[in-house]
Amino acid sequence: MCAIAGLICSRPNCEFRDHAASVRTICDLQSHRGPDDQGVSEHGPVCLGSNRLSILDLSRAGHMPMSDPSGRWWIVYNGETYNFQQLREELLGLGHAFVSGSDTEVVLRAFMQWGDECLNRLIGMFAFAVLDRQTNTVTLARDRFGKKPLYYMQRAGHLYFASEVKALLRLCDDVRPDFQRLIEWSLYRNAEIGSANTMIEGIFSLAAGQVLHVRNGRLERPRAYYSPESQVDPALYERFGRERPEDVVAEVDSLLQESVRARLVSDVPLGTLCSGGIDSSLITALCARHMPGVAAFHVSVSGYHALDESRYAKQVTDALGLTLHTLSLTAETFRRNLPRAIYHSDFPLTHPNSVAFLLISEFARARGVTILLSGEAADELFGGYMQRYRQYRHFLLAQRVLARLPARLRKAIALAGYAAERIPATAFSEYPGLLAHTTGFLDKFARDDLRLRCEEAYQFVADEGDRAVLGAMLADVTNFLSPLLRRLDRMSMAASVECRTPFLDHRLVRTALNLPLSYRLHGRTDKWVLKEIAAKYLPRQVVYRRKVGFPLPVKDYLAPLARQDFFIGGYCVDALGMHRRGLLEAIATWDRNVHGFFNLLALEIWGRLFVQGQTVEEVSDRIQHLSAAA
Repeated sequence: MCAIAGLICSRPNCEFRDHAASVRTICDLQSHRGPDDQGVSEHGPVCLGSNRLSILDLSRAGHMPMSDPSGRWWIVYNGETYNFQQLREELLGLGHAFVSGSDTEVVLRAFMQWGDECLNRLIGMFAFAVLDRQTNTVTLARDRFGKKPLYYMQRAGHLYFASEVKALLRLCDDVRPDFQRLIEWSLYRNAEIGSANTMIEGIFSLAAGQVLHVRNGRLERPRAYYSPESQVDPALYERFGRERPEDVVAEVDSLLQESVRARLVSDVPLGTLCSGGIDSSLITALCARHMPGVAAFHVSVSGYHALDESRYAKQVTDALGLTLHTLSLTAETFRRNLPRAIYHSDFPLTHPNSVAFLLISEFARARGVTILLSGEAADELFGGYMQRYRQYRHFLLAQRVLARLPARLRKAIALAGYAAERIPATAFSEYPGLLAHTTGFLDKFARDDLRLRCEEAYQFVADEGDRAVLGAMLADVTNFLSPLLRRLDRMSMAASVECRTPFLDHRLVRTALNLPLSYRLHGRTDKWVLKEIAAKYLPRQVVYRRKVGFPLPVKDYLAPLARQDFFIGGYCVDALGMHRRGLLEAIATWDRNVHGFFNLLALEIWGRLFVQGQTVEEVSDRIQHLSAAA
């Protein structure tokens, strides 16, 4: 697990000779992702850089940038390939030789042997760059679900790439937000699907499941080698539909156990995140089967018994015979570390509990643990958002019913909806229906297009309601999951900790996406198949207790910051030009929409850090001053 960086020069007579200095600057800003080793190497117009977090083969043989003996091929690699030992054996049989025990060398050799097709053979998470010096081609690739990040930009005849946006910003003379992406973020709290654009103008993200070639300095169009919707298989769906439920449960159980077992490969200490909910508890239980005594880590919401799940986490670890390492989160700790979490996120935070992920990762690292396993993605794959899917069914039904009503009655109902949500009258007074149209137009209908593509993937499902819900679940794997994976990667890597997600093994994902709806939503039970599995390894009261997510007392945490002092003269007013009166009204009524206020606060802090150039310390000091004065 590492950070990667690079520069590709397309200027024949480049006056800027010190390419290595630019790449080294990027590496220095990403050193938290790989504190164990750093390397930069120049190859004519291409310069590659790496920060290494040593996980496999801790010796110098794993140093990057890494080359083959001929010096033709070079790689910088961020990630883990869990089947590297099997691939190594196959490549040995094809005549390849190895000088290290690292998965990096296996990935390089796999690319040399199979080219882009090697991506379909890799089981794991990764972002890498491979240079072929003979053809002067750099290949950039990102894993199927985007667990590992990869950004790039072009400036003055140079293409730069890096693992984090902040590292590229240091090379920018003028930092400007991409206002379309900013508006999308304000609407959806996720601006990383449907386009390569990020929230910073001119900085782009290679999408999950894509590969990109730069030949002789010329950037080609990214190509998708994987998409979740392509994994829907009518034959597999039909097979699961006719098999006995106990056989289907056993098959999913076997795949999940294999996924967990594969993710225990490591030459450094490993632990789990254990919230006390079913997903992380099941991962912890399966880890303990293969690694007795594995360390489990938990965040306790100090002083809030109703929100604190530590008693459930303790129940799990006691049943498994494990030690639970608990971090207590307080309001003061949350506020003090909020700017740091936003800095490491590169984007305004979508989830307040990102701060807790940062702190628990640091907590684990301080106790000698370099790898954590997480239960992320179980909800998206196995139907964990039952209430939302139920509402979606009702929404589709309401659409059909409302379409039959007279236009005047439809307008009255729309007006009542606007009033209930306190939407300003200017949004509908002159052109009724314009707000909904504009919402779709602003994101180029990307999300609706994704939803329709996903629903069409299940066109063979006869029941219209089932088909719609299956499509919505599939869309969540691309849309809803992406900010969760960003949270997991950025917060853990900020602490030099690698976080692995067994539920996102692509073989398990393929199986989950082809389960009939009843295996996910069964009567009033969500994640039915997963709970059937979990009941074999965990106390029943843990498996069947009410889902609560990862709640924080955000209202209490933010109360000292709900003051105009923090915003006046800052990013939202001075740079974005937000209307002062409207902003002050939003602050004055913040407790009516606490999460809306959190997003406004996160945007303000992000703008100060990434656009106005303030330091994390400056913003933290300002927050501490407001907290003390409250």
